[in-house]
Amino acid sequence: MALAHALRLVVFVDEQRVPLEEEIDDLDAAPTTTHVLVRDGAREVVGTGRLLTDPAHPGVVHIGRVAVARTARGTGAGARVMRELERIALAEHAPSGTVVVELSAQVRAIGFYERLGYVVDGPVYLDAGIEHRDARRTLTRGT
Repeated sequence: MALAHALRLVVFVDEQRVPLEEEIDDLDAAPTTTHVLVRDGAREVVGTGRLLTDPAHPGVVHIGRVAVARTARGTGAGARVMRELERIALAEHAPSGTVVVELSAQVRAIGFYERLGYVVDGPVYLDAGIEHRDARRTLTRGT
């Protein structure tokens, strides 16, 4: 957790000026939250993200707090974070073999999510003072 927080603080708080109290929240420690880390060849953490689940809504998950170190942007680290979160979503949260992945995409990152197969929909809204739009993708085992 400390490694994920350290990267998120650099990316979101330092670079993007998200208030600390909005970046670190109770969901980080929830038993229904899964965190992933991606490391480079030197074993440095270069990417992180979290998967939120709600037992009351099986088959639906939310990906958030996807952060990539400045030095690793454009290297595929972000896609690796997403693929691992999607793998976990399918393996652990797809009771019928299908899971809907939802996320709040920063407007400046929409192209990244679209390249990964996410469909962006709905209006632009502010989250932590940054423009976002909702996105989703349905994953099915075996495809």
